[in-house]
Amino acid sequence: MNYIIGADEWRKVYASGSNHKTVWIVIEMSDGNTIYLDSYNKWLTLKTYCQDKKVKINSIGLQYKTNLIKTDTSDKDGVYLIRSVKGQMGGTSRDCFTIGVVNGTKVSKTMWLTPELVEDSSYEDDLDNCFIEAIIFNDAR
Repeated sequence: MNYIIGADEWRKVYASGSNHKTVWIVIEMSDGNTIYLDSYNKWLTLKTYCQDKKVKINSIGLQYKTNLIKTDTSDKDGVYLIRSVKGQMGGTSRDCFTIGVVNGTKVSKTMWLTPELVEDSSYEDDLDNCFIEAIIFNDAR
């Protein structure tokens, strides 16, 4: 999978103008690299990248245009990211990303409405209630 590594490379891609409406997933790795993902499917392959490079995730964030939200994960057991749709009866459906940090058997989650990256809700969940494929552990698991 091709990842965009480094802010300079991301700026080149962003300046091309074809993805100005993209919500980017921004990951700072323990080796000092910052990885930019333009699709959630790339997140699902990042676990292999982390294992192969022997790196962990120091922070994860979302960026839309100049708006960047970031969560420190450097001292956490793992990172959780899922995309979803939030709907309401008779209302408009909203695309969302949920970022979680794993601490033991608990995951502290924050749901962000996209594209504007407004916090919708925060809550704690059991690790057993999470999609395991959406978790990247910061150890050898």
